[in-house]
Amino acid sequence: MQEMPLDTASIARWLEPLARTPDETADLFSESRRETVLAIENGALAEVATRRERALAARWCAEGRQTLVASSGGGDAEAREAVRRLRAALGRSPLPMRPGGLDEEPEDEGSTAAPRWARRLPGLIARAAPRHRLTATIAESRREIVPARGAPASFTRRLFSLEGTIVAASRAGDEPRAFAFHAPESEQITEELKRALSAAAEPRERPIPCGDGEIDVVLAEGCAVVFLHEALAHPLEAGAVSPLSALADARVAVSELEVKDDPTRLDLFGGYEQDDEGSTPRAVRLLDGGRVAGRLTDRAHAGPRSSGHGRRGGAFDAPAPRGSNLVVAPGHASADEIARRLDNGLWIEQLTAASVELSSGQFRLRFPRARRVRRGRLADECGPGLLAGEILPALAAIEAGVGREVQPYRGLGWCARDGVVVPVGGAAPDLLLRRLRVRSLA
Repeated sequence: MQEMPLDTASIARWLEPLARTPDETADLFSESRRETVLAIENGALAEVATRRERALAARWCAEGRQTLVASSGGGDAEAREAVRRLRAALGRSPLPMRPGGLDEEPEDEGSTAAPRWARRLPGLIARAAPRHRLTATIAESRREIVPARGAPASFTRRLFSLEGTIVAASRAGDEPRAFAFHAPESEQITEELKRALSAAAEPRERPIPCGDGEIDVVLAEGCAVVFLHEALAHPLEAGAVSPLSALADARVAVSELEVKDDPTRLDLFGGYEQDDEGSTPRAVRLLDGGRVAGRLTDRAHAGPRSSGHGRRGGAFDAPAPRGSNLVVAPGHASADEIARRLDNGLWIEQLTAASVELSSGQFRLRFPRARRVRRGRLADECGPGLLAGEILPALAAIEAGVGREVQPYRGLGWCARDGVVVPVGGAAPDLLLRRLRVRSLA
């Protein structure tokens, strides 16, 4: 992604008067983003659309208070104007206006990733599922943070998403199935994508209603990260008020359970090299031996001790502490052992939506289908359905004997909170939970 470099030395000099005390910080955030969308239907490329955006924001922060001035464009002239407006909003001496027009936009040479996927993807999908309606998104984003004090930081991320519907065979006829796959864009994800498409298109029995009531469940194939994202990551974001807020170092789950949020895992969808405040990220243990062990912080809540979880949806959003990649440590149990311990319940390998109400601790997880387990053996298909529960009882209901194989869950890709959307990911082994509430959506 070609772009005109910012004059970071001048920008830092403009920002410096806004960070006069150790408690004050000021920075400029700039993003250049290119997003290519490929509409694919039944093995043919139906439409290609490309969108490019450049935006930046100047910010002042002190003692948890923030003032943000954002604008479209991404050159030095726009940066100077944003800092000038920020200084005026704070009642500081304004920068003098500099004559001249806006910086010229550099010519965009384009990315090689989108044409490559446009050539290969329709045939790749058609071989696994001849009938489908899917949308592929290749997003490339370069972000740069210029602080009033310290060195500037920049990083580029390329993300790939494939979402939509495939038509698969079932004993009762053709069946439309939702499909979602999110991964960092690279050549290496091709084989994994093929396997995911083939698995989604496998002939299966038509599901029956799963019924309503209380039930034991296994969250398998890595999808436990969706539950733990809602039950741990959101409640432990700095500033959140939740049932976990006053439980630092309290045991809330089995001692075998080790969970961390790790932005440094660049092989997962939510990874990054620098956060959106220019801090170097680090993995944070959320559960250590089943005990609440840490919180996700940004500079507004932790100053220079930020864990590197200050994230923005874009330049028009102020940074806030957000989760990235939830990673669960492996245990020692095989899938067969977990199924035998489950005895009777639901075996779930896919969660398509989730939400949590932090004040009450209530969460909901939607699944498109599941397998019933009877006497430790997989039985009939059922679904769709909704799982529900409360954070603390559900964490306490995770059984010892965590699965030994950790798998990335590519169905988790984007998380929206307060209208701000950021990429997230994760990897987990199989987890057995007792006594969740289930409601049939069939």
